[in-house]
Amino acid sequence: MKRPLSPIRRYGGTIQVPGDKSIAHRAALLSLLAHDRITITNFPDNADCASSLNAAKSLGVKIDGENGAIVLTPPEALDVSPDTIIDCGNSGTTARLLSGIVAGSGLTATLAGDESLSRRPMKRIIDPLTAMGAELFADEDHLPIKISGKKLLPYEYRLPVPSAQVKSAVLLAGLASSCSVDIKEDVLTRDHTERMISELGGAIEVAEIKPVLVTDPIDPRKKRQEMPADFKKEIHLSSQARLSGGNIDIPGDLSTAAFFMAAAAISKQSITIENLGLNPTRTEFLDHLRTIGCAVEIKDRAVISNEPRGTVTVTGGKLKARKLGGGTIVGLIDEIPIIAVIAAFAEGTTLIRDAAELRVKESDRLAAVAENLHSMGVKCGVLEDGLAIEGGKELPGTDFKSFGDHRIAMAFSIASLFLVGPSTIDDDSVVGISCPNFYSILEKITG
Repeated sequence: MKRPLSPIRRYGGTIQVPGDKSIAHRAALLSLLAHDRITITNFPDNADCASSLNAAKSLGVKIDGENGAIVLTPPEALDVSPDTIIDCGNSGTTARLLSGIVAGSGLTATLAGDESLSRRPMKRIIDPLTAMGAELFADEDHLPIKISGKKLLPYEYRLPVPSAQVKSAVLLAGLASSCSVDIKEDVLTRDHTERMISELGGAIEVAEIKPVLVTDPIDPRKKRQEMPADFKKEIHLSSQARLSGGNIDIPGDLSTAAFFMAAAAISKQSITIENLGLNPTRTEFLDHLRTIGCAVEIKDRAVISNEPRGTVTVTGGKLKARKLGGGTIVGLIDEIPIIAVIAAFAEGTTLIRDAAELRVKESDRLAAVAENLHSMGVKCGVLEDGLAIEGGKELPGTDFKSFGDHRIAMAFSIASLFLVGPSTIDDDSVVGISCPNFYSILEKITG
């Protein structure tokens, strides 16, 4: 539905955001491989995570409610008809992680999705799962995919592109098939899967490769830092890994919180977000805010269910442009749309490179961001793998397009708060993919 949007006069307060999507997906899907029930607190009520819950249910997981939590009881054995079609909705995480489980389980099933998901690339998981011994059939490497699971072979894999979803698909395939998996990462990606396998009792070892001091071969009186390997992380999943049950408490989603933090940055006001996930593979956005001129304060740090969390307060300041690229982009990939919005209000030209992955998300996010920025009157150049955004000017209200993409809708709803005059977003319903109560939270801190 089309939503009118208006500039704000005040901004700030204390909020909580829904549970982290990435963690919720994994909790739902790992219930398929657990040997006892999993109790999940703060499971987010959004369409993406519902896709993973429904997929688990279709494969035999029993879902109950208990004291405000959900309880997932695994089946005694995974068993479905070979003509089963599992609907992954709009969720790429569901499709890719579930592919690994089906591939290693000995099942045959077909994974399908909506029109948007059916355009997203799946070759990145088809190749390694096929190499492990599963059979996957897809038209031009897109959904629907028919998977014939097998007893898989031990597998060593070096991620060709940084992708937590690909890494997780391979790990879950190994877990389902009781075969060992060794993965090397050249660029660190989200590690929620490794953390949750460990929390639920699975035998998994993770080693980050750190620089060491060595004698300088030219001048033995000096020392220099040197990487002992040409990769940054090594993960070993044992063939003996088994998941017990347990309790998973999900912290707030930092990628969702980023939109509200961005409004604080632009308004030069403060927002406090409680019980926010602070996994170190996810906090690059906080570093970005500090770099461009904001204050970030973290209190009440804790680690629950093997996931760090805390209370975060962001206070805006005089914003400045920044160049972004390389490994930094991996930690910011979900936040690039709202970073682009912040850039429109910062002094100077923000340059974003190495973000070609955004062209194959729910929309072509580079093109979608550029079109909406242009409608605001922002000078924005579209690059093959990024954007160049000239900011710092007063901007008029406009009619924004969501492009069927929740992150685009939320990013430009935040932009509308600081424009001169009213705006609209053409479809506010798409925020339900990740944060159905986005607008009610926003009203709480702007009313």
